[in-house]
Amino acid sequence: MGNNELMFPGNSRKPERKMPDNKVAVRKTDAPVTGVNIREEKLPTEKKVVENKFSYEEKSETKPYNAGSFKSETGTVDDYIAKKRKKRKLRNKILLYCGMGILGLLIGVVIFGFWYKEYLLNQIDYIEPEQNVSFVNDEGEVIEISKLREELKPDIPVIEDDSIHNFLLIGIDSRSRSYQSDGKGGLADVIMIMSIDSSTGSIKLVSVARDSYAYVPGYKNPMKINAAMSQGGPDLLQLTIENTLRISIDGYAYVNFINMAGVIDAVGGVYIDVTSSELYSPAGLNDNLAEINSIAGYDSDFQQVNQTGYIWVNGRQAVAYARIRHVGNGDYERSQRQVEVLRSLMSQFMGMSAAKKATCLPDILGMLRTNIDKESIEEYALDFLPSLKNAHIEYLQLPLEGFFNSGMYGDEWSIRNNWNMTIPYVQMFFYGETTDFDPVDEIPSAPSNDNCPTDFDLEAHISG
Repeated sequence: MGNNELMFPGNSRKPERKMPDNKVAVRKTDAPVTGVNIREEKLPTEKKVVENKFSYEEKSETKPYNAGSFKSETGTVDDYIAKKRKKRKLRNKILLYCGMGILGLLIGVVIFGFWYKEYLLNQIDYIEPEQNVSFVNDEGEVIEISKLREELKPDIPVIEDDSIHNFLLIGIDSRSRSYQSDGKGGLADVIMIMSIDSSTGSIKLVSVARDSYAYVPGYKNPMKINAAMSQGGPDLLQLTIENTLRISIDGYAYVNFINMAGVIDAVGGVYIDVTSSELYSPAGLNDNLAEINSIAGYDSDFQQVNQTGYIWVNGRQAVAYARIRHVGNGDYERSQRQVEVLRSLMSQFMGMSAAKKATCLPDILGMLRTNIDKESIEEYALDFLPSLKNAHIEYLQLPLEGFFNSGMYGDEWSIRNNWNMTIPYVQMFFYGETTDFDPVDEIPSAPSNDNCPTDFDLEAHISG
């Protein structure tokens, strides 16, 4: 019967079931079925890898799966896992060693930092505190400064502020044959008080003209204030400044004027604004430079300055400029030049990178002598100052305009200042307030209180 044969009731044959060409019937029993092509087939029970391609192999028995029997060109799964574990251990070791290296580097940096700080601090020439620093006064008496300080202690306490500390900065002239290593016998060329306010990060400088008359403790008659250094060294000069301005000073540092050239060279030089008269007049810049050159072992005309105006100069040229004395208004303008050089010096230092500051600090600190302890030097010179990115430095020059007379008195030129009228402005500049104070002895030929300005504008005289 064909595929299209009709089936009627009673016909004993069943139609043949047509299977698709791609299908094979699988009989689940042993009895054959008429008209159907039947073959038996077993499902694969295990895979075998050959050249990264899978083929099937018939097996009659089913075996439990064993990871170790799974093989490839690189080995068994166990080998693969072992290699992964080995790589992981190697990676962990590398990370551990890298971490230890970084930690060691950080520890090394910290240790070097402490060592370098100690190295810098050891460059300074420290003056050991002495209980019985003394000098001989004009009457031949031996005076102990510690006892003198107690005798001169004012009845009205001076202003104290825990965040404000004042330090005396001294530039000395060591050319005198009587000069001693402790500072005695040499005049103070530069006298400045540096006030540091750690709460605001501000720095203030007061310059005192070296020819200003003052009463030096232990002496009956007033004299030029710079002579205190010659008579009793930096300790007596500090006491003189404290007694004259009614302020407290935490310590002093001084540098030889020859070494000051090295300090300036350490920061790469400074800017000055020099006039023709300052450059070419007798005892002007080039004359002073010739003297400094001869002391340093150079020819007298070595590196003479031939330009005026705002110019860049090296250390010796800057010192020669700051030492000009007989051009203009004598010592008053001399103090202005010193402030000008110091301002540029501070500006150059503060503008340097941290690395450059660290490079020049050994040269600068190695030129100082001081009675300030290591802890304070570290706090202010190594921590506070370098941390200031945009340090604001204010300057005030003493004597104040209108509060002094100057000229020839007897056989010398000097400045006669009214200190009692000056003290309130110094208090205001340093502390932002004024208080009562014990009056100081009046200087002969100084202007009286009534002749001093009553409408003095302090802010107009502060530069910075």
